[in-house]
Amino acid sequence: MVDVVGLIIAIIILIVAWIIVSIPLWLAARVVTEGRVTLGAAMLGMLLGGLVFYVVYAITFVVTDIFTTSEIAVVVAAIVSFIAFLGLFKGLFKTSWLGALVIAILAVIMVIIILILIGALLILLGMTLLMI
Repeated sequence: MVDVVGLIIAIIILIVAWIIVSIPLWLAARVVTEGRVTLGAAMLGMLLGGLVFYVVYAITFVVTDIFTTSEIAVVVAAIVSFIAFLGLFKGLFKTSWLGALVIAILAVIMVIIILILIGALLILLGMTLLMI
């Protein structure tokens, strides 16, 4: 039997995590597009970005693997998927290819900064990940 409470908690955690990981993308897109991007658009970009990357990667890998080695197929699939990911950002945020690339880079930098700050805060509070 399905644990309904556990399922509801898992769904809530996924939604909260989705919102949290969309914030750096939203901030980066606002910087590049001079504030034209909403949080909703960033959340859509985060959701669709993952799906686009996965689908394009899988298809490209299978097709490329037929004609080359698996190692080459991985590289080609990653490059094509990243370009598709940037294309999604380009269309969704109404920016150029360079703007989409800058959004992606800024979002990654912001995530790294946020993770460092969270880690520092946890250390200051006396919490570690290796609690025994």
